Amino acid sequence: MAEHSSITSLLIVVVVAFLTPILLHRLRLQAIPVVVAEIIAGIMIGKTGFDIVKPDMWIETLSTLGFLFLMFLSGLEIDFSVFARKPKASKKEKEPNPFVAASIIFMAIFVLSYGLSYLFVLTGFMDNAFLMTLIISTISLGVVVPTLKDANLMKTTIGQTILLVAVIADLVTMILLAVFVSMNEPEHGSTWLILGLFAFGVLFYFVGKYFKKRSFVETMAKGTVQIGTRAVFTLIIVLVALSETFGAENILGAFLAGVLVSLLSPNKDLVHKLDSFGYGFFIPIFFVMVGVNL
Repeated sequence: MAEHSSITSLLIVVVVAFLTPILLHRLRLQAIPVVVAEIIAGIMIGKTGFDIVKPDMWIETLSTLGFLFLMFLSGLEIDFSVFARKPKASKKEKEPNPFVAASIIFMAIFVLSYGLSYLFVLTGFMDNAFLMTLIISTISLGVVVPTLKDANLMKTTIGQTILLVAVIADLVTMILLAVFVSMNEPEHGSTWLILGLFAFGVLFYFVGKYFKKRSFVETMAKGTVQIGTRAVFTLIIVLVALSETFGAENILGAFLAGVLVSLLSPNKDLVHKLDSFGYGFFIPIFFVMVGVNL
């Protein structure tokens, strides 16, 4: 009976994820991001609404995989060529470097967040201004990436700037939070462990770079082997496992996996496969379940 209920709940979630973008299109509501509509749909079928979906281990596992895959694709979307972009001599107005612009914007957000946090401390709502600053200045990378893709802005200068603001905000606040925890709870000395995770990331980068040049890899990338896709999923799971081992958030490992794959310059076919796999199945389930659990 429990197994039947589990399959029924999964069926409802998958059908809702499938129908939501179709309804948005038919009702001419393209101004609403699909991820927002999926969360709203999840609220309607979840415990806040009709309560017809009962979260269980299977659905929660698929939802977690969706979130991890979203973080992986977020890292994969970063265009590292903007870091080395050289300004061209032109009479036209020069576009700002997205990384520089994103860094300035984040610093402004962080300063404003600290000012607001200090007001919370003065009024007695919070005891620690630094912790509140980290909370306020965090940006949801999981919502930013799908929204930029839906608006076809991901490869534009403004799109890369917005993406980098979200990436910097997430990474900086995550690292500073680890520092904060290790300072206030010495038994959770996770700051140095996170450096260990990045050291493994560097190691995997050079391993990937070495094997990418081997002729047998190109041969095994076709047909039923699909070695590139297998390698990507192995990298995600390994780095997620290492993240949890080192006491960091598992999303940091998934994001780092995406960054490494992006640095290795994968072919467009592989990126298209990963996009289709993520945005076609796992990620919609995650956003619907966000609404279900609200």
